Amino acid sequence: MDPTQPADRIFEGGTLLTMNERQPSAQAVALQGGRILAVGTRHEVFAFQGPDTEVVSMRGGTMIPAVVDDDTAPENVEQEPQGTLEPGQRANFVVLNGNPLTVTPRAREELRVMHVVKDGQSLYMADTEAAHEDAPVFSEDLFLDESGWLV
Repeated sequence: MDPTQPADRIFEGGTLLTMNERQPSAQAVALQGGRILAVGTRHEVFAFQGPDTEVVSMRGGTMIPAVVDDDTAPENVEQEPQGTLEPGQRANFVVLNGNPLTVTPRAREELRVMHVVKDGQSLYMADTEAAHEDAPVFSEDLFLDESGWLV
């Protein structure tokens, strides 16, 4: 990650739940090389936009961090930082069509996954052809614990 270089991708247009007590929410996030480069207001994050930066609209959705287990890492090796949306963390997150912290527990069952990103790469986007074919890898059912974390 090089803060002097532009972001690869910027996600904006929704709510970002950072799970970071110092900055609980944000308006946009910039990614570079599979890591989070910047999190903050649109103005702060778009300062990292370059001519080739892809801007992805969350279409009013809510981004939450996801923790991805690395089954290939040896047990004695420390895992890469993840689990919050803050600079330096692995860019692993999910964009939902609603905010799991502001809906009732019953309404949480109605939340839908709009976008899944692992190490900065999109694994699933709800508006792609594969999503319309009901790809079996990503179920549209989403279950959350009371803190809002994916379980």
